[in-house]
Amino acid sequence: MTDGYTPDERRLLRRALADPLAFYVPRPGQLAFHKDPSNRRLVRGPNQIAGKSFCGSAEWLWWALHRHPHRETPEGPVDGLLVPYSDKSVKEIERSLYALCPKGTLHARCKYSLDHGFTVGGTRMMLFDNGSNLVIATSKGGTMSIAGGTKHLVWLDEPQPPDVMGEATARAVERDGDIYQTLTPIGRPASHIRSKVDDGTYSETYIAPTPENTGKTREELESIRLGYLESERPQRFFGEWEGVSPDRLLSAWTDDHIFTDADDLIPNRKLTIGLGFDWAERSMGTVCELVVIDPGQHRVWAVDEYESQGRTTVEQDAIAVLAMLDRHGIPLAAVDVARGDVNSAGKSALTSINRLMGEALARASGVPEHAIRAGHIPLRIESARKGPGSVLAGARTLNYALADWRLRVHERCARLVQGMRHWKGEKTGRGSDVKDALDAFRYIAVEPLDSRTRGTLGARIR
Repeated sequence: MTDGYTPDERRLLRRALADPLAFYVPRPGQLAFHKDPSNRRLVRGPNQIAGKSFCGSAEWLWWALHRHPHRETPEGPVDGLLVPYSDKSVKEIERSLYALCPKGTLHARCKYSLDHGFTVGGTRMMLFDNGSNLVIATSKGGTMSIAGGTKHLVWLDEPQPPDVMGEATARAVERDGDIYQTLTPIGRPASHIRSKVDDGTYSETYIAPTPENTGKTREELESIRLGYLESERPQRFFGEWEGVSPDRLLSAWTDDHIFTDADDLIPNRKLTIGLGFDWAERSMGTVCELVVIDPGQHRVWAVDEYESQGRTTVEQDAIAVLAMLDRHGIPLAAVDVARGDVNSAGKSALTSINRLMGEALARASGVPEHAIRAGHIPLRIESARKGPGSVLAGARTLNYALADWRLRVHERCARLVQGMRHWKGEKTGRGSDVKDALDAFRYIAVEPLDSRTRGTLGARIR
């Protein structure tokens, strides 16, 4: 032989080619994830350099082949479900799975190719001789693509929307199965996942971008860091939870537009108080944004918000909105102007949801019923001014105001912040789940922010 290897090195090379999983040596961050005993866990870290997909692939193969060095796995065949975010990401994961998979363990019916990934008779799945199997269903198909069947193990790759997470969790519940996630929260909301970490539902392993965790030198890591746009670095390089969608519609938004009570930004003079309502079709719920307007300067501050948790009655929403106003010492009669969407979103068969909410607010604030029937209510909710092109025109107005720093959002308005960060203009589908609060805000804020108008909304100035 002239390959330069000794006989022992050749034997070791043959073993590595036949069983690459046996030669997988996790880095510190990966090892912490593998050792985590929780049955709901996630690993979060930088894009590309943290080895999250490789780590997730090793985790699945250890389960499927009953070779996990840090935990007991179910007896017999392991039924698994992999939910990547997209067709592109699933191919990257399948390459990692194929690279680590011990040769001779796949069932003869299981085929792999770079173009089609793992298939068994036309079905996207990985099947082993011992009966273990991994069904592959991208979340692009929505919840229906992952519905049905129960699983020992569910792997969610990258941030998945709440409905997909809920359906995937249901697949594991009946068998008291495990769920793990591998993610870098880039370009889409992940607050619903972070909340599960904060409340202890999920255990988290964070992989920091260090030489020990990435196998790269400090110089190489610094070069990678500098290669990202400054706005991208928090998420792409550091794997942080919060960031902005790169192709979001409100491109002028930065997190510096968020303010707190300590910032004391709102001037101490007569201003306009407004409420914007959206009757959210997605959740059959209600979103209300409380704003303070300086019409003369075309400035708006979003100071608080209410979002119902699912379907609610108009009366329940009215009580919650009054409670929000009360937090700021604002009686209902002190609100100058209110605007709401004209659609009823299942609240009522009637289209006059704005009138119903105005009456419910009056009733909840103690106005006698005979006065309400006579039309004497403290606040009338006007219909939002909508028409062809109004959404994009409104988005441009908001973006100009953001660029001029005439629009600020209080940290209490978490859903509005999500919309500012992530909305890409979708009216329906997955990306639209961040627009309800943004719609409510747009109805009340666009006109006073538009410098081409007087900005008074026809309201009295206090």
